[in-house]
Amino acid sequence: MLAAHRIPSLLYYAGSHSLLKEVAARLRLIAPGEPVPQGLGEKSRTIRRYAKEAAEDEEKAGRRSDGLDGLLWDPREEYLRKTTCFTPGSLAGFFTRSDWPPFMTAWRDGEAGWPFADAPFPRDFLLTDDPRLRLRALLPDWPEPGYARDRIHLDAGEQLAAGLLLARSDRFDLLEQVVEAGARALLDEVRPAFEASLHERSAQALRAALAGDRRRRDHLFSTYAADPDPEPDQRWITIDWEAVRQAVDADSERLRRQVPEIVSHPQCPLDLRVLLATTWSDQFVWSRLLSDRPTGLHLLRTLPMRPNRSLAVPLSYVSEGGVGVGDILDTAHPADLVLRDAAGLPGIARRHPMQCVITRQDEQGPMRLLRGITELADHHLGDDPGAWTIGCRIVEGRRFTGSVSELLERAGARRPR
Repeated sequence: MLAAHRIPSLLYYAGSHSLLKEVAARLRLIAPGEPVPQGLGEKSRTIRRYAKEAAEDEEKAGRRSDGLDGLLWDPREEYLRKTTCFTPGSLAGFFTRSDWPPFMTAWRDGEAGWPFADAPFPRDFLLTDDPRLRLRALLPDWPEPGYARDRIHLDAGEQLAAGLLLARSDRFDLLEQVVEAGARALLDEVRPAFEASLHERSAQALRAALAGDRRRRDHLFSTYAADPDPEPDQRWITIDWEAVRQAVDADSERLRRQVPEIVSHPQCPLDLRVLLATTWSDQFVWSRLLSDRPTGLHLLRTLPMRPNRSLAVPLSYVSEGGVGVGDILDTAHPADLVLRDAAGLPGIARRHPMQCVITRQDEQGPMRLLRGITELADHHLGDDPGAWTIGCRIVEGRRFTGSVSELLERAGARRPR
């Protein structure tokens, strides 16, 4: 059987068996009349199947979005609410909106019970500064998602942050409800701070407790804050970036654990992001880097891909508004590694060798990239074996270092239209 590393990466994307066989013969990978190697044919079919699934997933996502609007606003769909479940994060955007349907407003204000069969995870509520939603997070009134009723949804830091918001909003009436709920609402370690703030009608005790909690778990907060006493509930504090640079140069082990947080910081200097990008190939670091579109585009333009740096997997976790499939196809280089990355071909490591669990979410980026490549290849090359052959020779040539879009445009330039 033909060794996989000898097969041009573009050939795996050919759209039909006959096209695959014709191009393989022109490239002298097989003799005339010989069958296509089994691994090549199987991988080609898998690529096309995943590309189709990615298109179907996008269509389903659009229908879910339309369905949610109907569920929330159409009185005729009220009966569906009792049989509707939400996955974690699915309502995150909704809770930041200012327009709410009346039945959700009644729930938020404590005038009605949770109207759905299951619940979004409470962290969805923590994206807002509405004291009433923080109260709902501290006093959940929906069915537990698969564990005992006494399980606390929020960790100590999240509970303290929620309590601090109530106190700073002068909503001690809501804080009192939480304290009266006792063990049903609060972890033992945070209850004294809640009780003290309520007794003193002050946010000080909750602020001090949250600051201590954050110093224990947040190395950036405890060591690199520019302000000696930063606000503990502030998501992005001002950082001493020069001190961070020095720690990066010294390869600080503690700082290494917070690299994703560093590159996500909106004030992180671009040169520091580039430095960390060249040092780290971790998918969580790169998903954060690509989530900031200007940073992501700069990195795609200036840093060639490496065999140990995947773009396909981090793409699964890029935030809305970040780098997209089209950006990778137009900018990432060389094309050969992009093609291998998307399809999981030999020549690039998409995941850490110790990663034993691969989720459906992990596969979303590669599938979306496969869809983009196949659609672009079909547009430029169609079913012309000559154009595909040229493309395969270009991508295998040592002189070509361009993007996938440049590869396909050059290969399809002489194709009859």
